[in-house]
Amino acid sequence: MTDAEHPTDPLPDLRAGWVLAVPDEPKKRRRVWPWLVAAAAVLVVILVVVVVIVETVVRSSIEAGIAGQVRTGLDLPADQPVEVSIEGPLTLQLLTGSLDDLRLSSDNVPLGPTTADVDVALRGVSTTAPYTVGAGVATVTLDQSQVAALTDSVAQIDIVDLTLEDPTIVVGTELSLFGFGIPVSLSLVPSAEAGELVLRPESLQVSGLAVTADGVRDQFGSLADPILQDWQICVAQYLPAGATLTAASVTDDELVATFDIDGRMLDDASLQQNGTCE
Repeated sequence: MTDAEHPTDPLPDLRAGWVLAVPDEPKKRRRVWPWLVAAAAVLVVILVVVVVIVETVVRSSIEAGIAGQVRTGLDLPADQPVEVSIEGPLTLQLLTGSLDDLRLSSDNVPLGPTTADVDVALRGVSTTAPYTVGAGVATVTLDQSQVAALTDSVAQIDIVDLTLEDPTIVVGTELSLFGFGIPVSLSLVPSAEAGELVLRPESLQVSGLAVTADGVRDQFGSLADPILQDWQICVAQYLPAGATLTAASVTDDELVATFDIDGRMLDDASLQQNGTCE
């Protein structure tokens, strides 16, 4: 039997077999997550913009409403400028039912015979009834001319001039002796006592010379009594009863008075009426 009758098949090429055995590569799928991230980022930006717009509109509306209520409650002129500022994120505070930090300010607010600049800081103001305040402080500031108008209404002497010289109020007047006017300079220290503004004589000068209270009494007798006594000014009659004077001082060239705010004042009509002095 010859090879021609029984031909021998060639051996397969092993390298070719491995090549043929390699399967086709799968088609790559497009990644979806980058598009989802981009879409989510756009939605977040839109949401932030909407929140900012809503916050701005709501804040502006609420602050304007509070300013109007202040004018009405304090009988201020309709055109009296009142600045209102709500600190912190407003939307969150409305959801919790409390304003963390509310600031009010107004210049040249009528105060009896004079005017003053008023700044109020309220904390923990409830936005639903009963309307209460966790803590509140009002700062009333008067310049030299405003202090002069306030003291002139209670002074028992003729005030020739008045200056604010930290920490005192210096009042110039005259005492008559044998028909002659004797210039007297009186330094008064302000304080708060039982809700009243008290100006207490600290030192005196007669014709430019420092003298004691006893020396003035010996020289002028009862004529000196109006100078030597405390000046008591009932500021409570010009302000809501819910505001109590707690401190007063001359700082630089201003008289600064501090008042505590009763937390019930927003919900108690009696505390919104002008106060009295005992």
